[in-house]
Amino acid sequence: MTSDETTNDDDFTPDGSAPDGLAPGGSVPDGSVPDAGPLPAPGSAEFGDAEASFISEMGSLMERWGLPQATGRLFGYLLLRNKPVDLDTMTRELGQAKSGLSVAARQLEAWTLVRRSTRPGSRRIDYEAVGDLQHLLLVNNAHMRKFTETLNSGVPVARGEARDRLASLAGLFNGYVQQTEALVADWEARRAAAS
Repeated sequence: MTSDETTNDDDFTPDGSAPDGLAPGGSVPDGSVPDAGPLPAPGSAEFGDAEASFISEMGSLMERWGLPQATGRLFGYLLLRNKPVDLDTMTRELGQAKSGLSVAARQLEAWTLVRRSTRPGSRRIDYEAVGDLQHLLLVNNAHMRKFTETLNSGVPVARGEARDRLASLAGLFNGYVQQTEALVADWEARRAAAS
């Protein structure tokens, strides 16, 4: 694929497998993994020490959340950008394969951490970090609410210590949901008042 071509969802098969030219497991014919690859060295032309450190730390953090480190590094990179960035720019500046960055960008989009856009008259896709992450908190809260409901449904069928444990956990997560909703509402009110 040349740098003038765009990468989009059509570059991958419907089942999410790698496009032609990638071996099973997502490696390219030479055996390297497309979403792996070092960041430019701290202090390099692309990044200063502090930027490279932040991007690397974000990769490590998101790996603990179950996402590939490359996805976290891309998120850290996008958080530092003031404008949307296309895949060719990401490839050049992060030193990672375009196919891997495309997958990482779509993972971040699925988590509502980035949004995609296109420029008028172009098929090129740009990505930018989302500034209104309260949506992510509310989506997470919906999952926590369902988890709490499931815990509550187990309370009547449990006995003894198990019943107490389930009721306690349900109470904890119910409090978590309520506090998160209050936090987001307060944050939105403060942001609206500041505008």
